[in-house]
Amino acid sequence: MRSAVDCVRSRVGGGGLVHAPGRALVLVLLSFGVAVAPASGAGSAGARRETAAGVKVIALAGGLYHSLALTSSGSVFAWGWNMTGQLGNGSIIGSDVPVKVRLPGGTRAIAVAAGFAHSVALTSKGAALTWGKNNGGELGNGTNTDSAVVVKANLPAGTKVTAVAASEHNLALTSTGALIAWGEGQFGELGNGGTGSSSAPVNVSLPTGTKVTAVAVGAWHSLALTSTGRVLAWGFNKDGELGDGNRTNTDAPVAVKLPAGTKVVAVAAAGFLSLALTSTGAVLAWGYNEDGELGDGNRKSSDVPVKVKLPPHTKVTSIAAGGYLSEVGAYVGGPGHGLALTSTGAVLAWGYNGNGELGNGGTKNSEVPVKVKLPGPVKAVAAGTLQSMALTRSGAVLAWGGNNFGQLGDGNYAASDVPVRVNVP
Repeated sequence: MRSAVDCVRSRVGGGGLVHAPGRALVLVLLSFGVAVAPASGAGSAGARRETAAGVKVIALAGGLYHSLALTSSGSVFAWGWNMTGQLGNGSIIGSDVPVKVRLPGGTRAIAVAAGFAHSVALTSKGAALTWGKNNGGELGNGTNTDSAVVVKANLPAGTKVTAVAASEHNLALTSTGALIAWGEGQFGELGNGGTGSSSAPVNVSLPTGTKVTAVAVGAWHSLALTSTGRVLAWGFNKDGELGDGNRTNTDAPVAVKLPAGTKVVAVAAAGFLSLALTSTGAVLAWGYNEDGELGDGNRKSSDVPVKVKLPPHTKVTSIAAGGYLSEVGAYVGGPGHGLALTSTGAVLAWGYNGNGELGNGGTKNSEVPVKVKLPGPVKAVAAGTLQSMALTRSGAVLAWGGNNFGQLGDGNYAASDVPVRVNVP
């Protein structure tokens, strides 16, 4: 299995990334010779303006080494890695504190998603805006040119998008319950019956009569939740990511083999891991499990859903997954972690913990859920490759885990195995 450093080097052409023991990554120099140094003052003017406006953060998203926050005013903040412009502020200089994304005038964002090295925002008018890495067509604008400024994905005429998900490919849910996809497609993750990448959106080949209500994407696989509580999956499947009982890749949706009588209400995916939240508040997991990603008490990967071992009487209300979004290995998976928000506002975490992703004060992997050391109850969770995030009930943003590119947003580049406060309005 190739290391995560090999992954980044292969995708962005970089040397200069140093691999430390335990698979943690530390940065110093990128291939084109730009040193990434602390930038704690970056974007401070924009932050002050947002504070004066009295807006609050309402949603979070985590990518490879960058993070996003959506505010109640419809603006977007970004921080962390910015080599391909994924912070959307017109530069390729990273930032360890949030900077304001330069959305087109009059634009109000209502959802955000963060991919390998690009970002997506859904607007109130149903358009999809994108920025960052684009060599695989991730921006969906018909080109393969990276962009440090926001561009518009070329959606089919009359299409209104209601939800988005991003990795090295993107899924967009339309107002009619249909799906469109664009970006990398080497393993069939676009779900259109082929294995080529696409710089323009294509239709996902859903079964006749299927209406989708939610979407999620992993490194090279996709998930769709249907209106009947079923889950469809397609793309890379060497670790059982599709949950259909085999390990064969597929370029069209197949049904996940859920336990009899199960109704799913939410899905999450990252890296080589898939998660589903059931109507009873239980969590199911399938795919890669060498670091305890499935949370079922062992480290055996599974090509069918298994039950995460939650503490007794726990009811989960939201889920998130983090994990390597790109080539950890040509035909094998890589480390990831899961998050579960409970009805009491607590957060449980499991899986890979080499950088403190589980937030429990240590760096030991866990094959069963452990409690994140939060200062109080939270109302939302999100995860990136090495980082985890939570939005508190008081409106603060917390982050923990890897911070090699400033993705924790707390003004430095030190990893943290307990939650720290993000310097966002």
